[in-house]
Order: sequence, then C-alpha cells, then structure tokens
Amino acid sequence: MDKQTKSNFILKGMLASFKEKESGQLFNRIVGVKFKNIRLDKNMTAEAVVQDNKKYFHSIYDLYKFEKGMKTDVAKMFALSKYYNYDINFFWQRFS
Repeated sequence: MDKQTKSNFILKGMLASFKEKESGQLFNRIVGVKFKNIRLDKNMTAEAVVQDNKKYFHSIYDLYKFEKGMKTDVAKMFALSKYYNYDINFFWQRFS
C-alpha cells in the first residue's frame, strides 16, 4: 500500500470518529493529514515545501509535526493552503 492510499484510509477513519465525538486534538490531526494528502497528491517532497515556506517551517520536522497534528497552527495552515492553491472554504463547510 502506498503512502497516499494509507493516508486516505486514515483520514476517512478520523472523520468518522470525529462525527461520533468532536475533539480539538482529533481536528488538528485531521487538518494535518488532509494537508499531507494534498502534498502527496501534488507529488511534492517535504524538503521542497519547507524550502518554499521558510517563514513558517524551520525544518522538515516542523512540517512533519504539522502533518501529524502535533503543532497545528492557523498561520501554517493558511500558508500551506495558499502554497498548494487549496480552497479551505470546503474544509470549513465540512466541519461547520
């Protein structure tokens, strides 16, 4: 199983769990996995993303922590949505 398929399964499970019981920590993990999926869909390396967003990510590990939901930050989320050209309104509609 490749990373993209595995990540999609993880995201679907998290969304189902979130619908049962809402949790801030789980929401952060969902945001991170979603942006990881976008990066994998666009076939971008973590190094390239960090290199182009040095203001928000100081190392690859910062990006990995964001994608794991450990250091989710709204500024990083907006920076990545702009970098990936992803409309986050869809994301807000799904969770509101």
